[in-house]
Amino acid sequence: MLLGPLMRKKLVNSNNKYLFFYPGNINQKTGGYIYEKNILTYSKNKNLPIKFISLSDNYPYPNSADLNELSKIINKENSKTTLIFDGLVYEGILKLIDKLSKYKIIALIHHPLYLEFKGKKSLNFFKSAKEIYKKSNHFVVTSSETKKLLFKTFKIKTSIISIVEPGIDKLRIFKKKTSLIKQFLTCGSLIERKKYDYLIKEIKNINNIIINIVGDTSRENDYAKKLIDYINKYNLSTKVILHGQISQFKLDKLYSQCDFYISTSKYEGFGMALANASISKLPIISFKTPTINKTIGNNGVLYFDNYKKGTLEKLIKNNCFSNKKYQYLKSKLISKNFLTTKQSAKQFIKVIKNA
Repeated sequence: MLLGPLMRKKLVNSNNKYLFFYPGNINQKTGGYIYEKNILTYSKNKNLPIKFISLSDNYPYPNSADLNELSKIINKENSKTTLIFDGLVYEGILKLIDKLSKYKIIALIHHPLYLEFKGKKSLNFFKSAKEIYKKSNHFVVTSSETKKLLFKTFKIKTSIISIVEPGIDKLRIFKKKTSLIKQFLTCGSLIERKKYDYLIKEIKNINNIIINIVGDTSRENDYAKKLIDYINKYNLSTKVILHGQISQFKLDKLYSQCDFYISTSKYEGFGMALANASISKLPIISFKTPTINKTIGNNGVLYFDNYKKGTLEKLIKNNCFSNKKYQYLKSKLISKNFLTTKQSAKQFIKVIKNA
């Protein structure tokens, strides 16, 4: 499964050129960006012919200037160039669909965007995906559940869908401070799918708790503003810490010093942050989805399966302030065998070469 010397030589010596398009800053500490940064780093170290191109962070809502910029880049390439698109970009370029026909297209889909929203916005992304997905020659997804979804919902042949799970390397370990206040960590952009509004409302009336939220605050400005307004209205700024984008050093430190990892996200393509929590021996509280369950299993994990008022609050109060229960959960954690970042990047390169 891994990329051997012969395969790497073929990739380097081939006439093909690869352009990898992603939106915004690839150094963000969220799952999708970490996944792609690992591929970028590996490709540069191996001198592979993949050019990584940062596009506007407006995607998946590009304006006309954003689309013109992308169009100019594509127009300079010949038909032997393979275009690789991060899903946030790919699902936002339906207007350029006619320009893509002469190129081989590989779409990296962490999850279809219609899952992030509800109502009209969700329907619009669903319709867009049905059209733009037809243009892709191959798909890379990060879990078997996403592969099943593309097959069942979008009728995409499984033969052109490859699963390349993210790589998970051990984080640096720091000495944990003893405190009566329970520290929780959650990672991900401030977007509606993450259900941070539910999380904040559920912990509002719990004492001796701090929620550390790490992630980009600019992707959905209205949603981020809604969260900030709620935090300010109920004087929760000492209970809910919005860290924004942080360094790897600080992120490693948070994993070491927090008591629990918590995820209220209603959908994850893989759940890299939860995998990091698992290998860091951090007990986990999570909304239960098939993907998350497959990624981290059941040991050392407390799941909830609805967003009703009081569900999460009760779960936290009943389990997180008892040292006996905490130690029991921690003792049940089992180190799973995840791919390393290098192994994951190797598999990705092999897939795009054979696509």
